[in-house]
Amino acid sequence: MIGEGENAPAFAEHWASQLGARVDSLEHLRGGINNRVFRCSEGDQHWVIKGYTPAKPGQRDRMQAEVDFLRFAAQAAPGFTPTLIEADPERRCVVLEHLEGEAFPEGVPPSEREVGEAVEFFRQLNAEPRLAHQSIQLDAAEGFLSLREHLGNVRQRLEGMGCAHLEAALRPQAETLLQQLHTELAHTEERTTRLIDQGLVADAIAPEVRCVSPSDFGFHNAIRTAAGIRFIDFEFAGWDDPAKAALDFTLQPRVPVANVDSPLLAAWPLEQRQAVLSRCQPLRPVLRLKWLCILLAVLQPARLEQMLIVMPEEESDILIQKRLEKARHYLN
Repeated sequence: MIGEGENAPAFAEHWASQLGARVDSLEHLRGGINNRVFRCSEGDQHWVIKGYTPAKPGQRDRMQAEVDFLRFAAQAAPGFTPTLIEADPERRCVVLEHLEGEAFPEGVPPSEREVGEAVEFFRQLNAEPRLAHQSIQLDAAEGFLSLREHLGNVRQRLEGMGCAHLEAALRPQAETLLQQLHTELAHTEERTTRLIDQGLVADAIAPEVRCVSPSDFGFHNAIRTAAGIRFIDFEFAGWDDPAKAALDFTLQPRVPVANVDSPLLAAWPLEQRQAVLSRCQPLRPVLRLKWLCILLAVLQPARLEQMLIVMPEEESDILIQKRLEKARHYLN
């Protein structure tokens, strides 16, 4: 139920009423920093109502990305995603099927069978290129075509971090981690630039080799249900570098997947697989640093403030300490 002193937003109340559910049945679920998610119920029926922040001029529209992807996945890979029941652009929200099941526990690898389900989902998404081009309008979030763009993104993330807003006891370990990241980024930039300049790797891929990606794809965004694995949260979905999709699947730290070679490589035909694998080699160290930056987003004061708003049960110092420990473990 809605917490004490908390009012449900107008979009959630509107759609609860439209669905025939009581407004007082609305329950606030944890969503991302850029959205609000509620469950409403009527008897044994349940729905999810997800609201998005307004799209700013020049920025990709997260709601459009998710709606486009869900509609496409329902045709190309049915049974792997929740059903999109309604999309309400005026109120910036969607109504989704509520999935009965459980989230994957953090830090526990999925089974081989479950990894196989994820690979099959990805394969089906990319088995209908004509339908994909008709359905998917947006690039994936940070779906850069070039290695230098990925490096620039990591550099930008690092430049926004600092330790001045931390309690004194937390600063030494945070400063040590930041120094390690700056050193590793400098080495990665030097190595990548040398490989590009020597013609050993291509800086950019051609747009036509991109794939459809859920983006932020992994078991941290999945639910175990009686009917199998269902994947959720597609705000970042769109056209992406296949190597980035394959690497992010294994590099995301919350629900680890064995990452010697990404299992997602099996989703591509043999004649394409080697090209994706070759691209993974120079991109892996860059994206590893990016995931470290995501873990250490608490070192960006504005981002920390946003995180605490959507996680009011967390104390600032405890959240920062957890993230520092996770980053140190990931780095090692």
